[in-house]
Amino acid sequence: MKCAVALLAAVMVCVSALHAGAHRPLVKPSHATTLQMTGTLPPTPQAKRTANLTAILTLDGPFRTFLGYLQQTNLVEVFQSQAYLTDQGITIFVPVDRAFAAVKPPGLSDLSVQQLKNLMMYHSLPKHYELADFERLSQTRPVTTLAGGLYTVNVTYDAGTVHVHSTWAHAKIVGSVSVDAPMAIYELDRVLLPDTLFHAQPPGGEPLTEPDPVVTAQYGTPGVADAPVSACGDDDGRVACYAAAAALGAVMALVAL
Repeated sequence: MKCAVALLAAVMVCVSALHAGAHRPLVKPSHATTLQMTGTLPPTPQAKRTANLTAILTLDGPFRTFLGYLQQTNLVEVFQSQAYLTDQGITIFVPVDRAFAAVKPPGLSDLSVQQLKNLMMYHSLPKHYELADFERLSQTRPVTTLAGGLYTVNVTYDAGTVHVHSTWAHAKIVGSVSVDAPMAIYELDRVLLPDTLFHAQPPGGEPLTEPDPVVTAQYGTPGVADAPVSACGDDDGRVACYAAAAALGAVMALVAL
């Protein structure tokens, strides 16, 4: 009898527990729990892809001198930060090694570390420009470089050919090293030499000179260059010319006989 009573009590306890569980509100599993149960993970945000300036200049051209100066003045990180930590990006003009070799001593050897740093920053613009952008940029004169307001250049654009002008040298963009935003790199055939650092023409520098004006003669009125020039000169010369011509005619007549 006691066993029957104990068994009945146990059954009643189980029934009560089941009844309470049936009315317990369900807890929605968390997103992380669901992902663990299904075995899928959310896509991780991709990091912004950055280009390595040192690697580009090492692999893509004869830019060892420029890269060496950037490393010497700790500007590699500055250029990278301008490119990827600002909204503007950067444009870098990189002279080839032979362009630096053309600047004879003491052109660059006399510069202090700070002056050399300014010269390297003078070869960059604090904004990313594609080649097509230089046509519009050429209408802005002067153009301020990353070195600041005392270091400006002029940009000219002529049928796809871009020149970058400094006081003592004018350079031409001869190639595109890398144009992907936010860091554009262009190859120059000359080193830009600002008058802020060079108060006189450095050895190997090339001063800017305006081309001689072209004189166009008016139609119907021959200009000086178009006027016939007499080989006989003045009146006395013309008399001598006529006498020589008569003598030559007599000789030719005798030969014909």
